[in-house]
Amino acid sequence: MSTDGLEDDDRRSMGLVTDHAEWKPLLAALESEGIPASAATILQEHRWDQQAVRYFMGPHVRIEIRDSRIWATKSAERIGLEAKLRAAAPPEWNGPDLVMAWRRPVAGEWAAAWRDAIDKLWREWRRRHIADDAFEDAREDLSVLHRRVWDEAEDHGPLLPKLSEILTQARRHPPAVRRFRLLPPGQVDVAEVMDVLRRIANGFARPQVVLPASGWKHLWQGVGEFTVNGWSIAAFKRNFGMKYVQEVRAPDGRTGDYKAFAAREGQPVQSSRRR
Repeated sequence: MSTDGLEDDDRRSMGLVTDHAEWKPLLAALESEGIPASAATILQEHRWDQQAVRYFMGPHVRIEIRDSRIWATKSAERIGLEAKLRAAAPPEWNGPDLVMAWRRPVAGEWAAAWRDAIDKLWREWRRRHIADDAFEDAREDLSVLHRRVWDEAEDHGPLLPKLSEILTQARRHPPAVRRFRLLPPGQVDVAEVMDVLRRIANGFARPQVVLPASGWKHLWQGVGEFTVNGWSIAAFKRNFGMKYVQEVRAPDGRTGDYKAFAAREGQPVQSSRRR
């Protein structure tokens, strides 16, 4: 959805919400008809509120269902299934802005290969192995291929080799070598924060959630805060994962935030030489 004409504190987009608890009754209704929940993709409008530092759900919802059995059925049977699914949808979003689309199933071979290619592209870009422009070009090329299979129902077989060709082309354009800026006095280094997060992930440190009061698992789209071993960390959480660290305070009083971390990003000379 376009954000043209919207203020910075009122950005709207469509986001994946298939795993949200309020949509589980609809997925259960789908499974009661012998169609796996994985066949459904639920996209819902999200509105970013700058002051609240969180997303709010909007009214527009699009549900795409890709299953070989329902794809082969007659329109009358689809109408009956849609009525059952709408009855199971959350009442506040079950209106004219809820749209259901029946799509041709995509072969598992293509889905796995495309997902692997896009994961590799993101991973290598994050590791500073691919320049920004090359990354954007490759991502667009992968998206075009995926739309040809996903939306236009094109045969995926001849397109499979093109996935690796796109990655190979992107790798031919590494970013220019950059040096890190000197760490200002009183600022936390990114590596220190990563070390804290790794200790948590490996079970060597146990964080105490400060916000939200209901617990970390109840935060879907927004900023939460926790403390661990004297550190105070505020991080943005999306669904089940942490997207980025917004602000930190070390036990010795040093601080860091997203802008400061981003200003020091780059491919160290030493890492470049090791490649």
